[in-house]
Amino acid sequence: MRVQMMQYWWLILLSIITSVAGQTVIKIGVSQPGTEAAATGLLPLLNIIIRSPLVLLGLVLYGIGALAWIAVLSRVNLSVAYPFLALNYVLVIFSSQFLLGEHVPALRWLGALVICGGILLVARSSS
Repeated sequence: MRVQMMQYWWLILLSIITSVAGQTVIKIGVSQPGTEAAATGLLPLLNIIIRSPLVLLGLVLYGIGALAWIAVLSRVNLSVAYPFLALNYVLVIFSSQFLLGEHVPALRWLGALVICGGILLVARSSS
């Protein structure tokens, strides 16, 4: 199983990176002036999506991530691959602080560290 996992790590990484990039770009897109208050209700929300190139880009990135994830699931056991998606949480914390300028408290960083430890345990268990 470890050889199989090592062959397809790049697909997992592609899925994770495009998901985090998609989240970040969508957040930037919906944080533009005038979009926060306008996002109440389905039609105004669809209007924001259609009119915001950043939101559309974020959705495209999500689509790429979903395709990569489908490729992963066709090749790797779900019980091995799925825990790696927890890296999304860790990378979103980095993105939030360093790209979006959000304050991330120490306890959240500690949680991210715990998540990384869990992912390492899962990775080692697949050998």
